Amino acid sequence: MKSEHNLRILGLDIGGANIKAGLVEVSNGRIVECRTVVTYLPLWRVGKKKLSKELQEISTFLSKTDKIDGVGITMTAELSDVFKSKKEGVKYVLRNVESLWGNTKPLIIDYTGRLIKLEEAYSDYLSVSSANWAATAKVLTQIFKECILIDVGSTTTDIIPIVNHKVSVLGSTDIERLATGELIYTGILRSNISSIVHSIPIKGKETEIASEIFALSSDVHLILGNISQDEYSIDTADGRGKSLDECLSRLARIVCSDSDILGEAEIKKMAHNIYNEQIKKIGNGLKQVWSQSLFEKKLKARFPVVTTGLGGKILGKEAALKLDFRMFSDIGEILGIKDSQVIAAISIALLVAENRGEKLVWSTF
Repeated sequence: MKSEHNLRILGLDIGGANIKAGLVEVSNGRIVECRTVVTYLPLWRVGKKKLSKELQEISTFLSKTDKIDGVGITMTAELSDVFKSKKEGVKYVLRNVESLWGNTKPLIIDYTGRLIKLEEAYSDYLSVSSANWAATAKVLTQIFKECILIDVGSTTTDIIPIVNHKVSVLGSTDIERLATGELIYTGILRSNISSIVHSIPIKGKETEIASEIFALSSDVHLILGNISQDEYSIDTADGRGKSLDECLSRLARIVCSDSDILGEAEIKKMAHNIYNEQIKKIGNGLKQVWSQSLFEKKLKARFPVVTTGLGGKILGKEAALKLDFRMFSDIGEILGIKDSQVIAAISIALLVAENRGEKLVWSTF
């Protein structure tokens, strides 16, 4: 039920390829309404000047005529090569946020899980760079005493351990997290096939693949039925369509062939092999995270794994299952959010609501 007393918070996860947004309406500690949207905006192609207009349109679409009481921000857009440096990227995003919502006193999450004001974010720009994982993890610390979060998005995978209601990561920045296994550069849509495999069995013979962007992980997952054409929300590698036949054609090209020569059955075998290698890649990161001393006396079969993101169940859960984890939850189902792609945006909105004095009611595990 709408009320003038309900708190309406806009959460934004501003990426270089996608903007994920959620407007959360909270009353008496509970979500009473949630509107979400995911917008594909490849900044490296359309240009950074498109960002402000797109953010405004998203805000208008979600808020309708309702007043927005607060804004929470996470970002990964600064890594886009439309910017010369992370510093330039972070500050550009912050200037756009300030221009649109400065009167609401936006809060930005840093990699420690703190919500900071614009002034501090400008001066300590690296602390808010690619910290969207910290928003989801911070919410999980209030729900789970211990768990491992596996968030598989379009481009990357985050593996975040939580112990004793605290985020227990070894890395903070992207480069540190790449070294600790907490950030895996593989995702369900945008990964170049040559970043997943270097060779593949073709009719029984191990065959090198072409180091070209002929196909993407999205082609693999559509061929296997893991995603729908609607979920294939990015540009294709060749600019053509997203039908099964077109995906088969692109995947065949990675071994300098085509679908007429290889046939659908052989190309589907290729897709299965690539899928399994992507699961292994995430599994290797999970093994590295689990090797920390804080898990020394823990049993995998009794340790909760929480998945989210478009590839959370398709890739993250499968990787964990192969390593003998057996307890699984989905954070979207816990929060009542249908679109798993917007979880970081919803999480930052909920954290801002708490910051504004709303005591949220959580089911704990």
